[in-house]
Amino acid sequence: MLQFSHSTAVSPRPGTIRFKGRVGAQMDRFLNRRLRSEEGRLAYQEAEDAFRNKLDDASGVHGIWQGEFWGKWIIGAVRTAEYYGDDELREFIRRGVHRLLVLQEPSGYLGTYRDPMNVFAADPARTEPVLGWPCNWNWNIWCRKYTLWGLLEAWRLLGDPEILAGAERLAAHLIHSLREHHIRLGSTGTFAGIPSGSILKPMVLLYRATGNGEFLDFAKEIAADWKRPDNLAPNLIANALSGRPVHEWYPEPKEWAKVYEMLSCFDGLIELYRETGDRELLAAAEAFHALLHRGEYNLLFSVGFNDIFRHAAAQLNAISEPCDVLHWMRLCYELFVETGKKRYLDDFELAFLNPFLAAACREGSWGARGVRSHGRHLIVFEQAGMRRNHCCVNNMPRGFLNAVQAAVTLHGGAVSINLYVESEGRFPLPGGGELSFTLTGDYAGRGEVLLTLELSGAADVPLCLRIPGWATSAEIESSGVRREVSGEWIEEKIPAGRSEIRLRFGRKLEIRRHLPPAETDEWYEIRWSEPAMKGMFRTEPGSTLVYGPLLLARSKFIGNTEAEMFGPALEPGFDCRLRRIASEEAHCVFEADFGSFTTRVCDYASAGNAILDDVHFFSVYF
Repeated sequence: MLQFSHSTAVSPRPGTIRFKGRVGAQMDRFLNRRLRSEEGRLAYQEAEDAFRNKLDDASGVHGIWQGEFWGKWIIGAVRTAEYYGDDELREFIRRGVHRLLVLQEPSGYLGTYRDPMNVFAADPARTEPVLGWPCNWNWNIWCRKYTLWGLLEAWRLLGDPEILAGAERLAAHLIHSLREHHIRLGSTGTFAGIPSGSILKPMVLLYRATGNGEFLDFAKEIAADWKRPDNLAPNLIANALSGRPVHEWYPEPKEWAKVYEMLSCFDGLIELYRETGDRELLAAAEAFHALLHRGEYNLLFSVGFNDIFRHAAAQLNAISEPCDVLHWMRLCYELFVETGKKRYLDDFELAFLNPFLAAACREGSWGARGVRSHGRHLIVFEQAGMRRNHCCVNNMPRGFLNAVQAAVTLHGGAVSINLYVESEGRFPLPGGGELSFTLTGDYAGRGEVLLTLELSGAADVPLCLRIPGWATSAEIESSGVRREVSGEWIEEKIPAGRSEIRLRFGRKLEIRRHLPPAETDEWYEIRWSEPAMKGMFRTEPGSTLVYGPLLLARSKFIGNTEAEMFGPALEPGFDCRLRRIASEEAHCVFEADFGSFTTRVCDYASAGNAILDDVHFFSVYF
C-alpha cells in the first residue's frame, strides 16, 4: 500500500487541470450558467440581499436558511475562478465580498437573522398554529458557518487582509456570544446541534490562516463535546468508534441523523486532526466511513435515504440528496489524502460518476434536490423563499471541482493518477521540472485509457496509477511493452520527454438482486415520493446492473418504453451481454442482449439528468 501523510500530500491547483470530453462539457455548462453568466450574477445578488432583508427569523417563531446561499455561491465561484483563470469572476467576487462586509455590524455579527442570539430550536407548539406543522427549525449558526467559510475562500483567492479581518470578527463574535450567555454549541439549532457543529471546519481553517489560538481552542471544544461520557447526542466521535450502526445511535433518526451536516462534521474532524495530530479524530472518521458502508450505502453509490441516516442500505427504493453525495465524496477524498488507502478513491469515483453527475441537469441551469432509483429525479425550484438559489444547486460546483482536485495528486515526489476522467493538465513538480498530460479513452464504457505525458526538467519521476476496485484484470502498455498487473496501484517511472501509457481494465457485468426490506414504514415512501409520484414507490423485488464503474439504467432518452421499464421484473437467474454503441443522448450507451429480447441501456447519470414532467422516464430496475 502506498504510504501517504498529510505532511506530504499536495493537490495541484484546480486551474492546472481541465476535465474534457462529455464530463468536462457537462461541468463547463453547469459552472458557466450557475456562476459565470448573468443568470449566475442574479443568483448571487439574491443571496447577498438576504443579509439586508434579514428574513430568516421574520416569522417570529422559527428560523430558515437564506443565509447559507451566499457562502455556498462564493465557495463555488472562488474555485471556478481558479479553475478557469477567470479574472472577471475574480473581480466580481472581490466587489461582492466588500459589499457584504459593509453590512457587518460593529459587534462583528454578520448574518441573516435579525436577532443574533436566536440560536435555539423553534418550539413546535408555537410553530404548528403558524406553519401548519410542528416545525423546530433554526439554522442561525449553520448559516454563519457558510458565511465564514465563504469569506475564507475569498481571502484565499484574493489575499485581501480586510476580508480575513472580517472573518475573524464574525467568528470571534460567535464564540464570545456563546460564552457570555453560557450556551453550549451543541444545544443550538436543529438535528441535535449537528448543523451548528459543522462550523468546526471553517474554524480550523481560520486558525490556520491567522494563528489565533482562540479559534483552535473553540474547534477543540466542539470535538470534545462529541466524546462525552453521558452520550448526550450526537456524541459523534464516541458513537463512530462504538461500532454501532448509525441509525441505532439514538431513537428516531429522522430527528437527528442528518446526512449532509454529519458528513460535514467528520470533514471538520479531519481538518482538526491535521492541526493537532490527535489520531483518535482520524480513527473516528475512518470508523464512520466503515459504518456508512455497512448500514447506509444505497444502491446509487451514495449514503443515506434522502438526507437521513435510517438504514438506507436495506431499502429497495433509493433517493439521495446531491449535498449528501458530494460530502460523501469529500469524506472519501480527505480520508485518501490522510491514509493513502485506495478504497476511498474507489468510493469517490462511484459517487461522482453515478449519483453526482445524475444530479447536474444536462443543460446546466439547475440541479436535482434528490436523485432517485427510478421515475424521475426530485427537482425543487424554491427553497427558503429564494427563487434563484438552492442548497444542492449552490453546492454542486464544489462537487465538480472536488473531482478535479481528486483526479491527480502529488505525494512527495510521486504523481498519482486517481481518476480516469478525460482531462489535460500542466503543473510543476515539487522536486523540480514540469509535467503536462492528456488523458483520453473510453474508460467508463470500455475500461480503456490513453495517458500521454510530457516531462521537462526532470527524469524518472515516480508515477502511481490506480487499479479500480471493480477491475477483474489490469493491463499496462508502456515503452512498447505490454504486461498484466495486479494489486491496488501500478507503479511506473515517467521518463524525460514525451511518453505514452495505455491501460485496459477488465470488467464483468454484475447482476445485483434487491429485495424489499424486512421492516419498513410509511416514512420511507413519504421521503421518497412527491404528489405526482404516488404509486411509484417500489415494493416488488428487482435487479440492478453494474458494469465497471457504472450503474446502468433504461431511459426514454435512449428510446426505452414505459412498458419495458415499469413492467414485471425479470426473474432471477437471467443473463445479459453488453455491446458498446455510440449515442448523443447519454455518456455511455450499450445494446443489451437478455437472450429473449434486446434493448438499450445507459449510464445511470445520463438516464434522467433533466427537468422532467414525465414521472415514468427512467429506471435502474430490470
